[in-house]
Amino acid sequence: MSASRGPAPYQERGYPPPYGEPQRSGVRSFLFYGVLGLIAMAAGAAAFAVAALPANFVRDRVIAAVKEKTGRDLVIAGPSSFTLYPSVGISLADVSLSGAPGFEGAKPLVSMQSLDVSVALWPLIQREVRVKTLRLREPVFNLEVDRNGRKSWDFAALDDRAARIRLAQAGAPASDAPALPARRNGSFLRLGDLKLDDVHIDNGTLNYQDARTGSSSRLSAINVDMALAALTEPLLAKGNVAWKGQTVTFDSALTSLSEVMESRPAKLKLTLAANALDATFEGSANFKDALLAEGILSAKSSSARSLAAWLGTDIPPSEGFGPMTAKGLFRGAPDQFSFSTAEIVLDKTTARGEISLDTRGARPYVKANLKLTELDLNTYASHGVRSAPAAKPRESSGGGAQSIEDLLQESERPPPGPRVQGYTKRDGWDEEPLNLDGLGAIDANAKLSIGRLTVRTIHLDQSDLTVALKNRVMKTTLDEVRLYNGRGHGTVTLDGTAGNTASLAANITLDGISAQPLLTDAADLDRLTGTGRLAFALAGQGASERQIVETLSGKAELAFADGAIIGVNVAEMVRGIGKGSFGGLGTAPTDKTDFSEMTSTWTVRSGTAENQDLKLVSPLLRLTGSGKVTLPTREVDYMLRPKLVASLAGQGSTQDVSGIEIPVRVHGSWENPKYSPDLAGVLKDPKAVDTIKEIGKQFKGKKADEIVNDLLGGGGNGESGKSKGKKLLEQFLNPQ
Repeated sequence: MSASRGPAPYQERGYPPPYGEPQRSGVRSFLFYGVLGLIAMAAGAAAFAVAALPANFVRDRVIAAVKEKTGRDLVIAGPSSFTLYPSVGISLADVSLSGAPGFEGAKPLVSMQSLDVSVALWPLIQREVRVKTLRLREPVFNLEVDRNGRKSWDFAALDDRAARIRLAQAGAPASDAPALPARRNGSFLRLGDLKLDDVHIDNGTLNYQDARTGSSSRLSAINVDMALAALTEPLLAKGNVAWKGQTVTFDSALTSLSEVMESRPAKLKLTLAANALDATFEGSANFKDALLAEGILSAKSSSARSLAAWLGTDIPPSEGFGPMTAKGLFRGAPDQFSFSTAEIVLDKTTARGEISLDTRGARPYVKANLKLTELDLNTYASHGVRSAPAAKPRESSGGGAQSIEDLLQESERPPPGPRVQGYTKRDGWDEEPLNLDGLGAIDANAKLSIGRLTVRTIHLDQSDLTVALKNRVMKTTLDEVRLYNGRGHGTVTLDGTAGNTASLAANITLDGISAQPLLTDAADLDRLTGTGRLAFALAGQGASERQIVETLSGKAELAFADGAIIGVNVAEMVRGIGKGSFGGLGTAPTDKTDFSEMTSTWTVRSGTAENQDLKLVSPLLRLTGSGKVTLPTREVDYMLRPKLVASLAGQGSTQDVSGIEIPVRVHGSWENPKYSPDLAGVLKDPKAVDTIKEIGKQFKGKKADEIVNDLLGGGGNGESGKSKGKKLLEQFLNPQ
């Protein structure tokens, strides 16, 4: 019978057993620490093996993988290094990726000073890719489009080619190059768990060149920071870039990258800021075949002129193209852009509607359908502010004879000779060279509805017009224009194909217009009132406004009713002559000659308008006229032939009216013409006597000879001069 033994004393005190006594737990401790040591040695050996991998091995693996996936050659000319802890990383120096095959003289698609990548180790073991750092130092991207429209950055065209290469290599002999591991079912890495903590592009450059149009562009000093929490989360990017001498800062969010990889539209929010422009875009973007964007675009510029210059278009000096804002629905595709439901404010003009741009042709093509509140084209005239018209000279008294004696003396003088064109140079026509560069910048077709339009000194109310511009020829069709209480339609064509010389043609008809405000604005001529019709077909050419006026040719016709000729009272002139005095020939702003009807047709040759059929009907007189107007010098030389009506039957009378005809010569500048009567011819008309007798019936029963005496010979001194007048009349009163 054996007795149980308790623990040994040394065990109670925690001492080790005496030498030679067996230890039952030692085997387990040995096994535990031994296995742990083996794992540590294996890990150390693996770490040493990875760290000791030759640089050529890493480089060759990367180059082979890129070649298989893209068909491009990856060149790593600098040293390479590889790290394992605290993150798996690789650093490659002097890296470049070749351009597209078949591009003549193709530059590398991208080259950079160095490429650094580090991936978190523990997530990688769990098959998650978490890029802690990706840094591209001084990368240069070269994007090219050849004459056939192929893009150097398009890898899709290489898919079939890569497949054919793999099939051809299937029967090829084994190579000494390291074989790529076969792809197993399911990816080793879950790209859905891709995370980008910190991505940098430092001092990058992007060059773009299109061989189809010869256009090129360059972005430099590109600095970008990006972050991506997951493929299904927004890709955040912000930074700055230098373009055409200005720094553009941007901040964007793309939601999400997984949608882009699946060729589905992704939400995009983008903010841009530069000296000439501030803009925001919020909408969607699709990167399937090319960049497609659609969303609300808002833009603001303190100077549209500075913005245009920054974008590559120099606008001639003028008062316009100042502050501009725009907002609307933007749609963008390669070489095609549209802006609909838009509101654009430029200077004092607000435009609403649609506008599109197509850059695929030789020149950009603009199409628009806009409603404008108002438009003052003078604000955008290339010659700047139009000088104020010269001050009018003081009104003259009309000059010429003041009595019958003066008339008879002047009748002995030879008539004035012809005036040389340009004898008096008048202000009013611009001699500055025309700037026609804008005609060649774009082609366009625009339908415009303008609430108020100002063209030089002419003011138009609601105007609906169509502007078509192609190959430096602009045709403006006035569908319906309201102006000066009337309406108008027609066409205006400006041809700039000859370079700096313009050909201008206008064919316009205006109905129901008020004559005085129209002529005042158009020609600074305020001496005609009335309502009527004006039609003209004129054409001219030249390098300045004055040259165009000097070459004007064509036809014009006018017909006005219920108006007046301001500044002259022809009836009062006749009354003054009846009293033997010509004091009534003086002009005053308050004088006028009323008429019920006035018509005339004009032929224009080389800037001179001639007329032979002026007809004016008034309650007291009938008036005809002929003469010419020299447009370049703004001078008139015209003969009016008024006849005092014997019967006051009134306007529109069909009665055969006999009257005394008193020619009046209108000459000088059209701003301040002079009126000189030609009364010598009056007394040569046999009908004048009968007319005087008819008028005499209205003089309170006086006899005809008394009326003649009162009109031309009675009372006062100076009988010799008056007797001359009486003798002339007696020749007709007593023809025998």
